[in-house]
Order: sequence, then C-alpha cells, then structure tokens
Amino acid sequence: MRFVWAVIAFVLAAALIGAGIAQRTVFLGPDTATMQVDVQEDQPYTLIDAEVFRAHSGTQTLKVEGSEQIYLAYSRTADLEAWLSDAPYTHVTLDDDGEAVAESVPAAEPSWEGDVYPGRNPAGSDLWLEERTAEGSLSTPLQLPEDVSVLLASDGHAPAPTDISIVWPISNATPWAGPLIVAGALILLLGVILWVLGIRHVRRSRGPRRKGSVQAEPRRRALGAGRRRGAVAAAEPRKELTAGPDAASSDEAAEGADAADNPDASSDAPEKNGEDEAPGGSSRRGGRRALLAVPVFGLTAALLTGCSPDAWPQFGSTPTPTPTETVVAPENQQAPALTDAQAVRIAEDIAATVEKADADRDLDLAKTRLDGIALTMREVNYRIRGDVEDYPAPLPIPGDSVRIILPQAFDEWPRSAMLVVEGEATAEGEQAPPTIMNITQADPWAKYKVTTVASLEAAAELPKLAPWWLGAALVPPDSSFLAIAPAELPAAYADVLAHGEKSKFAPLFDLESDSFRVALEDARAETLSKFRETGAETGEMTFEQGVGPSDPTALATLESGAIVAVTVDTRIVTAPTDEGVVVKFPGNKGVVALVGEETSSTPVVETATNQLFFAVPAQGSPEQIRLLGYSSGLRTAEIREE
Repeated sequence: MRFVWAVIAFVLAAALIGAGIAQRTVFLGPDTATMQVDVQEDQPYTLIDAEVFRAHSGTQTLKVEGSEQIYLAYSRTADLEAWLSDAPYTHVTLDDDGEAVAESVPAAEPSWEGDVYPGRNPAGSDLWLEERTAEGSLSTPLQLPEDVSVLLASDGHAPAPTDISIVWPISNATPWAGPLIVAGALILLLGVILWVLGIRHVRRSRGPRRKGSVQAEPRRRALGAGRRRGAVAAAEPRKELTAGPDAASSDEAAEGADAADNPDASSDAPEKNGEDEAPGGSSRRGGRRALLAVPVFGLTAALLTGCSPDAWPQFGSTPTPTPTETVVAPENQQAPALTDAQAVRIAEDIAATVEKADADRDLDLAKTRLDGIALTMREVNYRIRGDVEDYPAPLPIPGDSVRIILPQAFDEWPRSAMLVVEGEATAEGEQAPPTIMNITQADPWAKYKVTTVASLEAAAELPKLAPWWLGAALVPPDSSFLAIAPAELPAAYADVLAHGEKSKFAPLFDLESDSFRVALEDARAETLSKFRETGAETGEMTFEQGVGPSDPTALATLESGAIVAVTVDTRIVTAPTDEGVVVKFPGNKGVVALVGEETSSTPVVETATNQLFFAVPAQGSPEQIRLLGYSSGLRTAEIREE
C-alpha cells in the first residue's frame, strides 16, 4: 500500500510542479505593450496628446527615430496648444478603438508672411516642464500626469521625426507559480519517503511465507535432522586437516545449521550484521534515505532559484495616511502658471543672464530677462557706469535656491508669479538677504521677465501662501476686498513718507517694522545737513514723494489678503535762491552723468525709484500693512526750467 501512495504522490507532485513551471514558461504572457504611431505628413512639430500615454497604465517609454536631431519637450496640453497656435503641426490622439491616429492641424493664427512656415526652434521655452535632445534616436521613460502632453521636433524648421512608438510595461505576474512548485516539491519528498518505507518493509519481510500441512511436518523435521547429521559428519575430516584460526569455521557452520532451523533468525541476521551495518557502526539504510532526499531538495532549490518575485503572492501592509493641512481650491480656479521645477530653472537662467548683462552692461541681453521698472533701473545704471567707473553695480539677482513660489492660477496671458530666492554670500563671507521678485510672461512665446525686484527684510514674515500646485489669483488693482486697493497703495504710502504718523493713512501701516521709512529719513537728514554746510544762505533743498512709474501687481494669499508690488518715487529738489547763484553737484557722479553738467542756475531734480513689496491684509482684518522688502536706485536727474 505504501507503493500505491508513493505513486499517487509522485503523480500529484509532477502535476503541481509542471503547472508552476508552465505558468512561468508556456503560459507566461508578454511583459510590455507597444503602440506604433504612424505619421504620414511632414510637419515641423508633432504633438502627442496626453490621452495617448494613458492608453495603458504604468510608466511609458517613448522611442523616437528617424531624424538627425531629435527634440522632445513636455508641458501642459493647453500650453502646448497655445504655443503651436500660430504653426502647423501633427496632432496624435486616440480613436474609438484605442489606436493612435495622426492628424495634420493647420495654423489657427498664422503669424508669418508667404506660403511656407518659416519655423521656430522650441528649445529653451519657459513653458516646458522638461526638455531633452538626442541625435538619431531617443528612448526615454515618462510618467506624465493627465493634462501633460509631449512635443516632438527637430529644430523647428526641418520635419519632425516620424518613427514613433510608445511602450508600457504589462504585469505578467504569476503569484501561484512559486507556491505550486513548493507544494509539488514537498509532495515529491513525501512520495520518496513512502517509497523508501515500502522497500524497507519488503526487505524485512523477505517475501510471503507459506506453511505446509500437519502431516508433512514430522517428515520435514526428520529431513532437517538428517541434513544436520550429514553436515556434521562431512565437517569432521576437515577439522582434522585444518589448523589455526580456521578451526572456528566449525562453530560458524553450526550456527548456520541452527539458522536453517530458524528462518526468522536467518532473515534478521544478515540485515543487521551484513548490509545495514556500516564499518563505523552507522546505519547504511539511513544513509541511503539521506541520499535519496538530497535530489529532492536540490530539485526544489533549482526550481525556486529561477522564480522572480512575480512568482509569489505579494503581501504588504496598507500604509497609514498621515494628516496634512487641507487647502481647498476656490471654485473654478484655473491651473497654476508655473511648477516648482519650472521656477527653479527660470530663476537660474534669470540669475545667469542678468549677471552677465550687468558685467558687460549689455542692455540687449538684459532685455531677455528684465522688463518694466526692473529693466529701467538697469538701463540707467548701465548708462552711469559707462561714464563713472567706480559707480556701484545694481542689486544682483540670485538664482541658486528658490525658497518660495507663488504662481498665478491662470490659463491665459500675461501670467505672473512671485519668487523668493535665497541670497548669495558676499565677498566678505556674509549672507546676503533673500530676494523677492515678480516675474511676468507676456505671451506663450515669451520668456518670463523680472518686472519688480527687492531685498527681503531680515525680520519680514510672509503671510500664509497657497502651495505652488494650487497657485493664487491675481487681485484686481481696484479690489475692495483688501484693507486698501492695490492701485491706491503707492499714493497712501507716499503720504506716510511725507507726514509720518500724522498721515491719515498711518493707522493702516505697521510703522514700527518699516525699515525703509527709517532709512529714507536718515538719508534725507544727512543730505540736508551736508547741503546746509555750503548752501544754506544761497539755496534751498526740498524733498518730494509720489507714485512710481509702474502699475501695482498683487497676488492673493490664503487669508484673503495679498502680496502687492508697487513703486514709489522719492525726489530731491535743489534750487538757488539768489540771482547769479548756481547749484553745484560734482560730488554726485550719477547726477552729473545723467544731466551732463556739473552746475545749474535752475533747480535740479534727482528722482529715485523704490520698488516695494507689501503684505496687505483683507478688509476688516485687525492686522496692518507690513513692508516685506525694498530696493532703491537713481532713475532720473534733470534740470528743471523755470
């Protein structure tokens, strides 16, 4: 019966192991899915829609061939379509059957003259989340969000590559292959054990025993006795001829004769003293069972060695979610204009470009990354430094570490964002204060440019801001939801500079933390003191302030307030009071460079423009308007005609 169960175990083990191996070989499905994109017409750009990359789940691998120069960029679908709105391109989408189809799209708003599109290189656009280039072929893994598409091109002039395929990984896990092989190996081991036990039982029993009839028993005994006597008689002469140790053979023969009378004893003796007793006293039969078990374990190890983790059930604990601060987006709010990765890349490029422009006084280069009052202040500084060698350079714009980004949530143009960038270390080893700046993109093809820039106050505390992935709304200049409308803020602050705590707007501002007002008052007092040393009796000096040349920019905070960037002009008017008296300003090299004269018989007006950032609370809030940062520089100097 042991052999029957052993055979059943062998058959079952073979079935289980075979099923496990078949799952990893014969019945193993493909591990990837490939979609080939068939592009028929030559266009300078190919837009692969986001839905194409979601045809299958998992990370996508985009493979492109067929062009000497291959350019790839990905960005939000709406931004890509806006960038391509004035150019013809190929649009790849999915049909109803889930297959990729390529359709040629003409330019919606052609911006060129003639019948042939002149081309535009897409490299370096601030709209792209990331861009890559290659020669001949390109293979790159992607994991794109739902609203992100891919742009392919060569250089914007030559046709885009047409050999395009997308590959997705497909799970071909066989979680029961490993358990089946292990179960089969264990049953195989059980079958081997049953088979060994069966052999052991047969050897012990020496086959079946049959008993004779009762009448034949006396005769059998007599025959046995006669044989014994004959054996003894035949042995006696040999005892005489044999000497030494061989004399013991008679005893062995006697024992053999006794064993013939006792079949049970004769069957046990050889098994105990012959086959199963090893020279060292260990059991040979146990050794054979061990040798038989070794191939079983070896087979199991060999089978399991080739099993990957996909051949086993995956068990894991469900991660416990941690509570995070919930930020609810306002209804119908649009997507943010920038991501943090874009902001870092843009800030680095702005810093490098402006640094080179400042060193070379290259206004054309500065125009690629500066605009508005920020560009005007650079232009004036470059002009003065062209005539005055030791005139200080403008405030540098760092770009190594973007700390805070507040992008406008807006799908159209122009777009704005505010950045806070850590300051760089000075030559003396001191850490420069952080820089806060407002950047603006005029249209889909333009770069982001700095329009307002200032040094952040050391003790300035920024209000709570929305995360970059949510963005913020642009506050209208005439908004009534703030403590003061952004358009009215410059005039109100100018009035505070003129009258201090006596100004009617003074209660709106936190004057105790306003370092700019203190610095301005100290500078004015020092300037006036120097003037009175020589011109107190022949001239007069007055100070003025007013609204600056740029429009305010305001982005909302989480507490219904806003960060507002404005400009305020401060002026010094120096005028002679007697006839024949002239105003001399040879010590002010910046004014001399702008005016072109060292003396004047009429009033001279120096205008400095101050770029200011304020945290403005919501209407009805008990908080006051706080100054966050500022920068100042000479903008104009002129001789006023009487």
